[in-house]
Parts: sequence; C-alpha cells; structure tokens
Amino acid sequence: MYKISFFILFIVAKVQGTTFCNINNSSEILTLLKKNHPAIIQNNAYLDFVKQETLTAKKRPNPELEGQTSVGESLGKVIYSTSLSLKHVFELGGKRQARINVAERKIEVESEESRNKNEDILIKAIIKLHRLRQLYELISLYKEALNTFKEIRKSFVKRKYLSPEQQVEKETLGIAISDYQLKISKLDSEKINLNRHLSFFIGKECQIPRKALPRRILENKKIKGKEKNTYSSLAVAQKKLELAKLNYKKEKAEAFSNLLIGPSYKFQKENVSSSHTAGIAFAINLPILNTNEGRKRQAIKRIHKAEIAFRNAKKESQIDLKTWKTKYNNFIKSLKEIVSRGELEKKHHKIEALFKRGIISTSLVIESHRQLLSFYAGRFEFEIGAVEALWNIYKINGEFYNNQL
Repeated sequence: MYKISFFILFIVAKVQGTTFCNINNSSEILTLLKKNHPAIIQNNAYLDFVKQETLTAKKRPNPELEGQTSVGESLGKVIYSTSLSLKHVFELGGKRQARINVAERKIEVESEESRNKNEDILIKAIIKLHRLRQLYELISLYKEALNTFKEIRKSFVKRKYLSPEQQVEKETLGIAISDYQLKISKLDSEKINLNRHLSFFIGKECQIPRKALPRRILENKKIKGKEKNTYSSLAVAQKKLELAKLNYKKEKAEAFSNLLIGPSYKFQKENVSSSHTAGIAFAINLPILNTNEGRKRQAIKRIHKAEIAFRNAKKESQIDLKTWKTKYNNFIKSLKEIVSRGELEKKHHKIEALFKRGIISTSLVIESHRQLLSFYAGRFEFEIGAVEALWNIYKINGEFYNNQL
C-alpha cells in the first residue's frame, strides 16, 4: 500500500515538474546556457550556414566547349566542315582570390554579430537566474511572516473574550493574512514561469535548485579596464570596415576581363580529299567601354560609410562603458549604504519578542514585516541593476566569457 502511494506521489511530482535538475552550482548552469539556449543554437546554426559562402566563392568557371559543323557546295564540289574548341576560363586581375577574401570577411562579420547577440541573450538569462534566486528568498520571507500572523491570530481565536481593540487587531490580521497569501501566490507564479523558461534555456525538463543559482552580487567587487576591439559591437564595425575595403578590391578586379583559351580542331572534306587542322582558340572582352567604374565608386562610398560607422561605434562604446560603470558604482554604493540584512532582521526579531511580552501592538508587528519585505524588494531591484551593469561592462571590456556567476 505504501509503495503504491509513493509511486502515485512520484508520478504527480513528475507531472507537476517538481523534480530538481542535477546541477550543483552556478558555473554548471552557465555552461548549460551557453551550450543549450535555443536562441544561441539558432544563431550558431545560421553562422554555420554563412560559412558555406567560401565554397561558393572558391568555385571556378566551367570550361566552354564550342563546336560548329556545316555542309556547302563550291564549284560543283560538296564541302563538309566541322570545328571544335575547348576553352578554359582564366579569371584575370585576381577576381577569384578577391571573392574568397570577401566571403571570409563576411563570415567574420557574421561571427562577431552572432557573438554580440549571444552575449545579450546570456545577460538576459543571467538576470533571470538572479531574479529566481531572489524569488526563493522572498517567498520564504513572506511565508515566515504569514506563519507569524497566523500564530498571532490563532491566539486571539482561542480567547473567549476580546476587547473591541483586540477584535480590530484580529480582523486586521485576517486582512494581512489574505494579502500575504495573494502575494505569495503571485510570487509563486513568477517563480514557476521563470523556472520553466530557464529549464527550457538549459535544455532540461526540471526545476532549477536553489544551490545552482548565482549568489548575491559582491558589494566589494571592483571593476576596471576600458573598451577593447574584442568588444563584439566594436568588432562588428571593424570587420565591416575591412569588408568594405575588400569589396573595393573585388570591384577593381572585376574590371579585368576573363580570358578564354584552349585547343581547337577543324576537319574539312571536299569530295574525296580532306584536311585536319589544330591550333589554339581564345577570346577576351576588351575593357574599352566598361571598366566597372560605377561599382568601384560605390565601393569607395561604402568604405567612407563604414569608417564613419566604426568611429561612431568606438565613441559609443566609450560612452556605454562610462554609463554602465556609473550605474554599477551607484547601485553598489546604495547597497552598501542601506541597512544591512542582519541589522534589519535583528530589529524585526526584537519587535516580535516585544509583542510576545505584550509590550507592542499587532499593527506594529505587521508594519515591521511590511518594512522588512519592502527593504528586500528595494534591495533586489538594486541587485538586478548592478548585475545587468556588471555583465555589460564585462561585454564591453571583451571579458564576457572569462567570468563566472
């Protein structure tokens, strides 16, 4: 009987998704995010697709087989004539290598853009992980407060007689209990939603345990460094400038005509006599009327545009780094200045002790819990802001993948 009951409970737990992931720490979960996040997988798949550009660029033109046959009559004689030529195409001016260089730089541009997108995806996921850890803490605090209110209310219910003031306190506690139950339900819904999305992001169907979530941000953590060319957004602009220059070289190469050259053979027969001739056939367009000037001028304009974009990206990265550093330092400064968790909880327990001795009223107990929870809500907002700023600083400094949660 007990085995059947245990089995039923296990099945219900599986259906409700209450099984926890086998993840021991935040480093493991960050590794899983990098590997299994659907958006990152999609970006990497597109990058693999773009990498095939080089195969297209490396292709060589197929040789041309040209033939002609004719039958005619001259001075009463029937003349048969057949000619064949096989011409190989030689791309002059370094067109093929220019194509390959452009294709390879396009891949590098896409690679940096993919890295930029992946870093933004991971920052959002990291913020969600910190929020999930906060929800575990908040729900625990709300439940603790709820249990305190229920215990106090129970003491009023047990009494045979209540003064008007005590009746008001009892009703006030009932309202507070209902309010906290609703808030716990709302926080639970947010926690379930985050858990499901994060489980999807790490490629598992399970709840993320609290031990796998990142710890609180360190208030004494110092940041340094300046923007680098390894910053993905800046690297994209730099690679696009290099691509524009290579495109110009490609357009210059396109001004050269292709040379078609190869062996030729001709057979001719007049009545009973015949002749065979062999030689070399060639063809080339003369670059007189068209030297690809329009394309070359467009390419020069693209270089100018890319240079402006790179300068702007460099300036913007400097502004972004200063902005994120200022935000981070302000958040950390505020977290240091506000009352510490230990001090607030000490005051909170002191108020509860005074209530049990009958020195203070129920309303003051409710207010002390409200202040404690309000403190945590405010603190958590600052923590999320600091986390977002810190990881954006890592991104701009080109140190994103060198850091752990």
